[in-house]
Amino acid sequence: MDQFDLVIFDCDGVLVDSELIAYTIFTEMLNEIGLSLTLEEIFDICVGKSLATCLEIIKDMFGKSVPDNFAIEFRQRTIQAFMIDLHPVQGIHDVLSQLKLSYCVASNSNYEWLQKALSKTSLLPYFLGKIFSATEVARSKPAPDVFLYAAEKMGFSPKRCVVIEDTPTGIKAGVDAGITVFGYAERMNPEKLREAGACIVFNDMRLLPELLKQPNHP
Repeated sequence: MDQFDLVIFDCDGVLVDSELIAYTIFTEMLNEIGLSLTLEEIFDICVGKSLATCLEIIKDMFGKSVPDNFAIEFRQRTIQAFMIDLHPVQGIHDVLSQLKLSYCVASNSNYEWLQKALSKTSLLPYFLGKIFSATEVARSKPAPDVFLYAAEKMGFSPKRCVVIEDTPTGIKAGVDAGITVFGYAERMNPEKLREAGACIVFNDMRLLPELLKQPNHP
């Protein structure tokens, strides 16, 4: 018997290689309004968090809010960049085409963003009717809400699910949902993912089908 019934994928950094694009634009826009941070600092501050949370952190750091149209312009610029530069995470098409378990995507990103990102990378056909956004629940990650919502909608107990995440924020959400979490560490420090509670950490998406078969997960 398989240990898991459902694989819940995060989107940004797990299905699509979007985080570097988005954080580069975010850094540029902050610098344009005189808030000087490096790309590395932004990645450390914001990775895995919603845009609203990131903007609150920036406000607390600098004591000033960004302009009212900042979030809208950020999304517009990022989506434009996605249409040119966005690629699927290496190996994910192969993984999804051979995965025998049910699967879905659950993300802090809004539904429009998810649709565009998955469409651009030709991943949308895999996830039709199986896309869950934190905008549909009360709290975004690191709260567990979106993972619990995805498991419920897909019809599986959290104990029979596994989350694939690439940030400590997302891993905490999975752990707090009572779900086994695998950490994908292509861009993130593996130790940070382990510290957050990932029971397995791997850096090549093509390894996932075999990892899911291993019987020694908690």
